[in-house]
Amino acid sequence: MSPALIEKVTYLGTKLPSFRDAHEALDLLLRTKISQKRVERQTERIGEERVVERQAEIDIWRHLPLVARDQAPAGVKPPAVAAVLADGGRLQLCNQNPDAKSHWHEYKLGVLQGLSSEAHADDPCPQIPALYLQQERIDKLAREITSVAARVEAAELQPTAAEQAASPVPPDEIIPHGYKPPKVVDRDVVASRRGSRMFGKHLAARAWSLGMFAASQKAFVGDGQNWLWTEWERHFKPFDFVPILDFIHSLTHVYAAATAGRPPAEGWAVYCRWITWIWEGSVAETITELAIRQQELGLPTAEDGETSPRTLVSETLTYLQNQRSRMNYPEYRRQGLPITSAHVESTVKLVNRRVKGSEKYWSEYGAEALLQLTADNLSTSEPLAQFWQTRPNQQSGTRTYTKQAA
Repeated sequence: MSPALIEKVTYLGTKLPSFRDAHEALDLLLRTKISQKRVERQTERIGEERVVERQAEIDIWRHLPLVARDQAPAGVKPPAVAAVLADGGRLQLCNQNPDAKSHWHEYKLGVLQGLSSEAHADDPCPQIPALYLQQERIDKLAREITSVAARVEAAELQPTAAEQAASPVPPDEIIPHGYKPPKVVDRDVVASRRGSRMFGKHLAARAWSLGMFAASQKAFVGDGQNWLWTEWERHFKPFDFVPILDFIHSLTHVYAAATAGRPPAEGWAVYCRWITWIWEGSVAETITELAIRQQELGLPTAEDGETSPRTLVSETLTYLQNQRSRMNYPEYRRQGLPITSAHVESTVKLVNRRVKGSEKYWSEYGAEALLQLTADNLSTSEPLAQFWQTRPNQQSGTRTYTKQAA
């Protein structure tokens, strides 16, 4: 194939839902007969080349002296406010996951945002917005978040076409009236099947390349996953990235605990009181009442399931106690920092459109290649533009295609 045709094949193989769709689009649009298998191999080959480039970027960052890591690379202008958001998604691999006894495996994803915001002398939104006190909407939001984050069986993870097309947490649904969150200026995405330690380096290296370590204000936003905060502590805490627990995840935990084992009206009143305290920064008051509720119900027993009131209250109490230091929302709003990870949630859905499906099974090699290319296509810095520009000068003239284990 010519370089121009390779670029088109890779683009369609990445952007369309399947290699079959790309094969058919090439035939219809370009009148070019390229087999589905060849589209797959060519797309994965380019994805692997990008993975190799990515590793080279990580190696450059790893060998930087510490004093150079808080400076922007030459020619890169730091954003006014930098935000790193991390989460994970799921896809199916050919090999079975021994932990889940299914073919579903986790991949990790990060969104790196340059933001525009304004700092304030006082909290610009001290009163909780009415959005978070609308029962029907909060019930729907909590159910959607819980269904995404819950530990479920493989059969429950089979996504429908509608589920793949819709974001579980549309940003418009969780940005309240009366509160102006930071404005996103640009966005880069990283995604990988690698373990958390390697992904942490990947995330940090990419953030550094975008000048984020030199930003005057920096935030790291995520939910309560342990690996995420371990990588924050390892790579971002030394450079003053403010750790922020996603407000929406704290909301879903509080809602579940407040309504567990109570009549609907009573549970809703408790939720409104607890979430208002959290919005105002009085997390300790919510923890105190949760501890009293735990005493009333008793500790979970071996017979209690994941949705029993005792279990829900106990898990929420532990969650808030562990995350308390990352829940100073009035101060984050005052500084003009983000308080939700809505954008990473919706980005996971965009990636899932390509890699997730009940009939999609990937090799480790193919999964890593497609995750890389999909992330590249979602990045406003357009890393593929530079890749296609420099690729002809880096080719040896020898064509190889070897499937490798990740």
